[in-house]
Amino acid sequence: MYFPRLYPDELLYSAIARCRVHLGMESHKGLLAMLFGDTRVSAVTDLPSHLQALAENTGLDAKELVANHTLFPLYAPFIPQQRRLKLQQAMLANDQPGALGLAGASMALVKWPERLRCCPLCFDEMMTIYGEPYWRRCWQIQGVDACPEHGCLLLDSSVAFRRAQRHEFHAASPRLLPSGTKVVTADEGAIRLAAGLAQILAFKGGESPDYGRWTNFYRRLASECGARRGQQVQASVIWKQLQACHSKDWLIANGLYAVGTPPWLQALFRKHRNAFSCLQHQVVWASLRPGKHAGEIIYEACHCQAERVGSSSQPIPAQPAQIRRYRTHWEKALKAHGTAKAARYNGGQAIYAWLYRHDRAWLVVANKARCKPQGNHRHVDWSSRDKALVRCLVSIDKASTEVLMLPRRSRNWFLQQLPHSASVEHHLDQLPLCRAFLDRYAESVGEYQVRRLTRALFEDARAGRHSRRWQLERRCGLDKSRITTLAESFIEQVGGLD
Repeated sequence: MYFPRLYPDELLYSAIARCRVHLGMESHKGLLAMLFGDTRVSAVTDLPSHLQALAENTGLDAKELVANHTLFPLYAPFIPQQRRLKLQQAMLANDQPGALGLAGASMALVKWPERLRCCPLCFDEMMTIYGEPYWRRCWQIQGVDACPEHGCLLLDSSVAFRRAQRHEFHAASPRLLPSGTKVVTADEGAIRLAAGLAQILAFKGGESPDYGRWTNFYRRLASECGARRGQQVQASVIWKQLQACHSKDWLIANGLYAVGTPPWLQALFRKHRNAFSCLQHQVVWASLRPGKHAGEIIYEACHCQAERVGSSSQPIPAQPAQIRRYRTHWEKALKAHGTAKAARYNGGQAIYAWLYRHDRAWLVVANKARCKPQGNHRHVDWSSRDKALVRCLVSIDKASTEVLMLPRRSRNWFLQQLPHSASVEHHLDQLPLCRAFLDRYAESVGEYQVRRLTRALFEDARAGRHSRRWQLERRCGLDKSRITTLAESFIEQVGGLD
């Protein structure tokens, strides 16, 4: 059975579309029946399925298709090995749907681009070398705005990344590009990011680091940049370095920005329980490990042994005379400085550590005898704290009012932007100004739905297109059963959507 030769870094979707053009077939489902033996195969751009059937009918290698002509390598290093194998099997088999769910793409913070993109200079080179253009994988990664080879900005085509017509394949063509477009050189940061993500795409490792190894790798990374204090990671320090390397507008456009330290960045440097997108990883690597090859970083993570909590090696039993000597030193330190904390910070760290490891029970009793009673917060000036916090909330509101890409600015969202958010939440009854601000300015579900609709309408206006009501609702994730009265009224006032 005829199937065109696959070009370097070409999407399988692109090769199937070229096959339809070469054969002169108008029927998309007829092409599916010929290649797959099934007309229900969806034209998925990133993680296609039924690949074993395609390989058997065309003589191709199914695993080679997965590794070199899909976006599977962007997910594989960041999910556990067992899930990676399940994802690969779901792409090969005919009866195992759910590849997007296994990859974590459906619930990921970072979404894929709305349209297939391309580099005009690459198109010209393809026409010269191959006689036809094709869709490359490295153009279709969320957050990549530049061609890694030519350093120019990518252009959006008229072909949607997730198409409403689930069985149609559209071949690459200059006619799909906006007319009158010019080649614009990208900035150095965009080019470095594109090159780093292209390195992940080309990584051929057959093993994925588990969550424990990724956790240990990021703890090591935090230590390297001076953002780790014991077991705690100061994510605010890392966030400042990220903002120095990536513009605010770019972070907002890709859903990675927050007024304070973003929750996703804090989660990345804590114990991993879920996978993160390749863009989130690459943003951190580009800031903390500039110039480091992505393949080397993944290889390093593969060999990072996970830290075992609570399973440290047992100390060698100490001699009684040695224990008496250390107890005497610590008692003198307590007498000289008054409390255990003061004794530790005035030259007693080593003595404290030795006793904690070899004679912990005695140390706890000795320290309690010197412990000062804690206050009950009566000394806190809640009125002054209330005024300071409400000023901070007003500043957060001003900075985020016009940012349409933000998540819902709920009561909890505002609290998470404050320092010591848990303490503020627990003492709101003593902070009347903060409580009044949250009651007045926290965004309701209806207001959030209106903001999402407004953002979609702005995008339509910039692109010069007109979306129907059902298209807007789908893009904004609005279920008809859950749409609020406020959003319904907004749609009626806008009008002209049907």
